[in-house]
Amino acid sequence: MHKRETERAQLQRQLLAGNSIHMPAPRRIGKTWTIGRLAEDLRTKDWTVVQMDVQGMRTARAFAEDLCRRIAAQASVMKRIKAHFHARITTLASGELEKPLDILTKINPKDFIETLVRTLDQDKQPAVILIDEIAFFVLALAEADPVEAKDFVYSLRALQQRYRNVRWLMTGSIGLDIIARRYGLEGAFVDLQTFVLRPFTPAEARSLLRDPEFQAKLNNPFDADDADLDWMLDEIGWLAPYYLQMVANEVRPSVPPSATGSPHASRGDIAAAFDTVLQPDRRMNFAVWFEHVDKNFTESEAKLAFAMLARLSAHRNGERIDTLHAIATELQGSAAIRQTREVLMALCNDGLLTLQEERYAFQSGLVRRYWQVYQA
Repeated sequence: MHKRETERAQLQRQLLAGNSIHMPAPRRIGKTWTIGRLAEDLRTKDWTVVQMDVQGMRTARAFAEDLCRRIAAQASVMKRIKAHFHARITTLASGELEKPLDILTKINPKDFIETLVRTLDQDKQPAVILIDEIAFFVLALAEADPVEAKDFVYSLRALQQRYRNVRWLMTGSIGLDIIARRYGLEGAFVDLQTFVLRPFTPAEARSLLRDPEFQAKLNNPFDADDADLDWMLDEIGWLAPYYLQMVANEVRPSVPPSATGSPHASRGDIAAAFDTVLQPDRRMNFAVWFEHVDKNFTESEAKLAFAMLARLSAHRNGERIDTLHAIATELQGSAAIRQTREVLMALCNDGLLTLQEERYAFQSGLVRRYWQVYQA
């Protein structure tokens, strides 16, 4: 239940139907793990799977080089496509080349990428290119050269349309839609089916916590009553695998084990685990959220986001948009409600906030407590 079986099956059906996918997923949700298992699923069904993580890349050339390396690393794939690929790049480069990457000194990276994709398309096996953290890459391109970024992302769209035997699955832990809107790139992604990877349900989270394999990796394996586990899940709030493991790993069960069971954790033991993970020496466990806002919003947006998050951290039940917009007005002298709403929407898309009954609040009670102590 907690191994994303349903999501993996749904993604496979989309790919089998010929669709390419954008899978937004907030940080710490288990996105990279999920696409790794999806890759294994597809390989058992004779798909060619190419996996890339493009966070940290800043140029189309780096993208092309990595795509080539990822394909070349699969000996069985290269054996099937080598002849066609070599003939094509030799033609493009107007001469013999010993290594495929040598061609990048002679032709445009986009032409090189198209050659790779065309070669995969002509293979008898269906192929999928899994690109992790696409939004970070698009943001880096756009910040360096908005014109080049637009040219590149629209060239990827053309490849998706032209070579239908190759599917694409692009994931990101920051809002691709926000970045695309900021730089006028939205049209490049309209053909992608959106598949949102969400936190665990309470039932899935309980399944994870009671999985013997999961328990075996904890500092102190434990059992707990259903009511106490439910309290733990409610306190975490946002049931991402990362935070479930973080808290569970600090539980120190105080009740000795029965003859056939594990030591038993009381509610007090679980509450103490929350206190432990919020100690000053654990701040790095949450630093990703501050860095995310600081790096991926404009300066004015980040200032507004931090001010609203400080206010929200003091209120478990959140605030209405008019209260939060007043903060924007105070900061900027005057502010459009649209800007406030777009910043809040981005924070919701990224998993930091949630909107329920017209109130914005921290998605995770654990992250809210961290923010209140260390960032407000």
